[in-house]
Amino acid sequence: MGAQLAMHARNLICIGVDKVTGRDYSGRIWHQYRTGPIHFSTTMELVQEMDELYDRWDFPQRSTQVRHFGNGEPKTSALEREEETAYMDEARIKDRTGDIGTFIVRVKYRQNATWQGEVVWAEKQERKYFRSALELLKLIDGALDESSQAPPGADPEEPQTAP
Repeated sequence: MGAQLAMHARNLICIGVDKVTGRDYSGRIWHQYRTGPIHFSTTMELVQEMDELYDRWDFPQRSTQVRHFGNGEPKTSALEREEETAYMDEARIKDRTGDIGTFIVRVKYRQNATWQGEVVWAEKQERKYFRSALELLKLIDGALDESSQAPPGADPEEPQTAP
Protein backbone atom coordinates (compact mmCIF):
# COMPACT_ATOMS: atom_id res chain seq x y z
CA MET A 1 0.00 0.00 0.00
CA GLY A 2 2.99 2.30 0.42
CA ALA A 3 2.31 5.83 1.60
CA GLN A 4 -1.19 5.95 0.13
CA LEU A 5 -3.97 6.64 2.61
CA ALA A 6 -7.34 4.99 2.30
CA MET A 7 -9.30 7.55 0.33
CA HIS A 8 -12.55 6.57 2.01
CA ALA A 9 -11.64 7.96 5.46
CA ARG A 10 -14.53 10.10 6.59
CA ASN A 11 -12.38 12.98 7.84
CA LEU A 12 -9.68 13.09 5.16
CA ILE A 13 -8.35 16.57 4.41
CA CYS A 14 -6.03 17.71 1.63
CA ILE A 15 -3.87 20.74 2.42
CA GLY A 16 -2.37 22.60 -0.52
CA VAL A 17 0.36 25.05 0.45
CA ASP A 18 0.63 27.84 -2.13
CA LYS A 19 2.91 30.40 -0.46
CA VAL A 20 5.47 30.35 2.35
CA THR A 21 6.66 33.43 4.22
CA GLY A 22 9.16 32.64 6.96
CA ARG A 23 7.51 29.87 8.99
CA ASP A 24 3.96 30.86 8.00
CA TYR A 25 2.12 29.52 5.00
CA SER A 26 -1.10 30.04 3.11
CA GLY A 27 -3.08 27.93 0.72
CA ARG A 28 -6.22 25.83 0.39
CA ILE A 29 -7.98 23.00 2.21
CA TRP A 30 -10.11 20.47 0.37
CA HIS A 31 -12.36 17.87 1.92
CA GLN A 32 -14.83 15.29 0.66
CA TYR A 33 -18.00 17.12 1.64
CA ARG A 34 -17.47 20.32 -0.32
CA THR A 35 -16.72 21.01 -3.96
CA GLY A 36 -14.61 24.14 -3.53
CA PRO A 37 -11.56 24.83 -1.39
CA ILE A 38 -11.38 26.64 1.94
CA HIS A 39 -8.70 29.32 1.74
CA PHE A 40 -6.37 30.01 4.66
CA SER A 41 -3.87 32.85 4.88
CA THR A 42 -1.88 31.86 7.99
CA THR A 43 -0.82 28.65 9.67
CA MET A 44 -3.01 29.48 12.67
CA GLU A 45 -6.01 29.95 10.39
CA LEU A 46 -5.29 26.50 8.88
CA VAL A 47 -5.41 24.88 12.33
CA GLN A 48 -8.58 26.78 13.29
CA GLU A 49 -10.36 25.83 10.06
CA MET A 50 -9.43 22.16 10.46
CA ASP A 51 -10.53 22.09 14.09
CA GLU A 52 -13.84 23.71 13.17
CA LEU A 53 -14.41 21.09 10.48
CA TYR A 54 -13.83 18.29 12.99
CA ASP A 55 -16.28 19.99 15.37
CA ARG A 56 -18.92 20.29 12.63
CA TRP A 57 -18.43 16.66 11.62
CA ASP A 58 -18.21 15.62 15.27
CA PHE A 59 -15.44 13.29 14.12
CA PRO A 60 -13.04 12.63 15.58
CA GLN A 61 -14.78 13.72 18.75
CA ARG A 62 -13.08 16.01 21.23
CA SER A 63 -11.92 14.50 24.50
CA THR A 64 -12.04 17.89 26.28
CA GLN A 65 -14.18 21.03 26.22
CA VAL A 66 -12.68 24.19 24.70
CA ARG A 67 -11.98 26.94 27.20
CA HIS A 68 -11.70 30.62 26.34
CA PHE A 69 -11.44 34.05 27.92
CA GLY A 70 -14.48 36.27 28.38
CA ASN A 71 -18.19 35.58 28.29
CA GLY A 72 -20.03 33.77 25.54
CA GLU A 73 -18.73 31.64 22.72
CA PRO A 74 -15.41 32.21 20.96
CA LYS A 75 -15.50 33.80 17.51
CA THR A 76 -15.98 31.41 14.65
CA SER A 77 -13.70 31.40 11.64
CA ALA A 78 -14.46 32.75 8.21
CA LEU A 79 -15.39 29.27 6.96
CA GLU A 80 -18.34 29.57 4.63
CA ARG A 81 -21.49 28.02 6.07
CA GLU A 82 -22.65 26.00 3.11
CA GLU A 83 -24.71 22.89 3.56
CA GLU A 84 -22.48 19.83 3.40
CA THR A 85 -23.55 16.87 1.31
CA ALA A 86 -24.38 13.84 3.40
CA TYR A 87 -22.04 11.56 1.45
CA MET A 88 -18.34 11.47 0.77
CA ASP A 89 -17.00 12.10 -2.71
CA GLU A 90 -13.31 11.18 -2.98
CA ALA A 91 -13.07 12.99 -6.31
CA ARG A 92 -13.36 16.29 -4.45
CA ILE A 93 -9.86 15.87 -3.02
CA LYS A 94 -8.27 13.58 -5.59
CA ASP A 95 -5.53 15.20 -7.65
CA ARG A 96 -5.71 18.49 -5.70
CA THR A 97 -2.30 20.07 -5.26
CA GLY A 98 -0.76 23.13 -3.69
CA ASP A 99 1.69 25.31 -5.60
CA ILE A 100 4.50 24.42 -3.17
CA GLY A 101 3.36 21.30 -1.31
CA THR A 102 0.42 18.96 -0.81
CA PHE A 103 -0.40 17.06 2.38
CA ILE A 104 -3.15 14.52 2.96
CA VAL A 105 -4.10 14.56 6.66
CA ARG A 106 -6.15 12.06 8.61
CA VAL A 107 -6.71 12.96 12.24
CA LYS A 108 -7.62 9.74 14.03
CA TYR A 109 -8.08 11.12 17.55
CA ARG A 110 -8.48 14.45 19.33
CA GLN A 111 -7.20 13.53 22.77
CA ASN A 112 -5.31 15.56 25.38
CA ALA A 113 -6.54 18.78 23.72
CA THR A 114 -4.64 18.07 20.49
CA TRP A 115 -4.65 15.81 17.40
CA GLN A 116 -3.16 12.42 16.65
CA GLY A 117 -3.06 10.90 13.20
CA GLU A 118 -1.11 10.54 10.00
CA VAL A 119 -0.01 12.77 7.16
CA VAL A 120 1.18 11.93 3.66
CA TRP A 121 3.45 14.34 1.80
CA ALA A 122 1.86 13.76 -1.62
CA GLU A 123 4.81 14.84 -3.77
CA LYS A 124 7.11 12.25 -2.17
CA GLN A 125 4.44 9.68 -1.17
CA GLU A 126 5.98 9.74 2.30
CA ARG A 127 3.81 8.92 5.33
CA LYS A 128 4.47 10.14 8.89
CA TYR A 129 2.50 9.81 12.10
CA PHE A 130 1.98 12.74 14.47
CA ARG A 131 1.02 12.94 18.14
CA SER A 132 -0.03 16.59 18.26
CA ALA A 133 -1.11 19.47 16.03
CA LEU A 134 2.30 21.07 16.69
CA GLU A 135 4.09 17.93 15.51
CA LEU A 136 1.92 17.93 12.36
CA LEU A 137 2.94 21.53 11.64
CA LYS A 138 6.61 20.66 12.22
CA LEU A 139 6.34 17.77 9.75
CA ILE A 140 4.79 20.08 7.15
CA ASP A 141 7.46 22.74 7.86
CA GLY A 142 10.20 20.16 7.38
CA ALA A 143 8.75 18.98 4.08
CA LEU A 144 8.37 22.55 2.82
CA ASP A 145 11.96 23.33 3.85
CA GLU A 146 13.20 20.26 2.01
CA SER A 147 11.20 20.96 -1.14
CA SER A 148 12.12 24.63 -1.39
CA GLN A 149 15.81 24.69 -0.53
CA ALA A 150 16.74 28.28 -1.26
CA PRO A 151 19.85 28.86 -3.39
CA PRO A 152 22.90 30.22 -1.52
CA GLY A 153 22.59 33.93 -0.74
CA ALA A 154 18.78 33.96 -0.94
CA ASP A 155 16.87 35.73 1.83
CA PRO A 156 15.03 33.05 3.89
CA GLU A 157 12.37 35.58 4.94
CA GLU A 158 11.39 36.33 1.35
CA PRO A 159 8.14 34.66 0.26
CA GLN A 160 8.76 31.44 -1.65
CA THR A 161 6.45 30.68 -4.53
CA ALA A 162 6.34 27.86 -7.02
CA PRO A 163 8.17 28.48 -10.29
